[in-house]
Amino acid sequence: MTVLRLLLLAICLKLGQQSRQADALGNQTEKPYPTYCTTYDQKPGKCVHYRECQYIAKIVSKPKSQLTAKDLEIKRNALCSSNSKKIVCCEEFINDSGLELLKTSETSCGEFGDQKVTGGSEIQMGSRPWMALLQFNLSEPNERLSFACGGTLITPRYVLTAAHCVMNSLISVRFGEHTISTEQDCKTYATRVICLPPYQDVPIQEAVVHEGFDDDTLHYDIALLRLSRSIEFTQFIKPICLPLYEEVRQSIWDKGRQNQKVTGWGIYEQNVLSDVPREGDVTRLSLDQCSMGRNILLIGNQLCVSAFQKDSCQGDSGGPLLYPYLYRGQQRFVQTGIVSKGPKYCGLGSSAIYTDITRFVPWITQNIKS
Repeated sequence: MTVLRLLLLAICLKLGQQSRQADALGNQTEKPYPTYCTTYDQKPGKCVHYRECQYIAKIVSKPKSQLTAKDLEIKRNALCSSNSKKIVCCEEFINDSGLELLKTSETSCGEFGDQKVTGGSEIQMGSRPWMALLQFNLSEPNERLSFACGGTLITPRYVLTAAHCVMNSLISVRFGEHTISTEQDCKTYATRVICLPPYQDVPIQEAVVHEGFDDDTLHYDIALLRLSRSIEFTQFIKPICLPLYEEVRQSIWDKGRQNQKVTGWGIYEQNVLSDVPREGDVTRLSLDQCSMGRNILLIGNQLCVSAFQKDSCQGDSGGPLLYPYLYRGQQRFVQTGIVSKGPKYCGLGSSAIYTDITRFVPWITQNIKS
């Protein structure tokens, strides 16, 4: 194994947490974290005992003569599995204050500059202003290797990334970067030289890892990083749009098979970490296509994405899967996924695993604060 892979492996050690809850008799028994699901009306939900879901418990307690047409529809479609008549898909409600924080970034979210040069190649400087680099404190300093994961800016104070990227050695987030090896990024267009403003390194105040994260299966591979200070949005530092609205999520679900884009500074050839951000077009596949040959079971909050020739790789973890959408009357990029796990040999496998952002909007709103 190369020194590069050993260093990347050390950085990508994952954190796992298990949820425990007392049973009805007061004994402490391990309770699996509920699986995400889609409700009868296509909203993100969790599989729970019907008594834990207030609106379904209310329907169950009604006499049959008082059930409305909507009540009957919910009852017909509420079960998570045919194996149990008590486990239902309960809508996970959005926290209003968290949603309002996300909405404050909407005026500039997802606005992008010039397109990438070609598929899987370097993108134009400053064209993906939401991209963030996570910086780790290595025992043997190596500036390039210290940036082993990516993320996206979603508000002036929060970055979205993968849970497996969060560890004690994570120290800060870099914004406004293009070429990592240079102190100032400049490009010549015809006879005109254009330079980016200096990048910004911002310490991390707090990391929130999803309570259901499993470092073996990479279920619930999502985390929020709260910055030590707010970032001021500029032409080259802006947030990505999230699928906050039902119509946006529905469009993503309906058109998910179309090409989407993955962006990052990860390995792109011969075990070399890219010095510049690169982007490639990928296609969403069925979950079964990702499970084949991996001996793992993917669940409904994960995405299976093509990974042949154009693929994410080591160093891209935590970065975004993007979808172009007419958002607030403008063509914007909406983040649909988070890079979670790819094939052993990047670009040579058939599929890669991503976290499905459309299923985690409620969780994000519940865990961000002003």
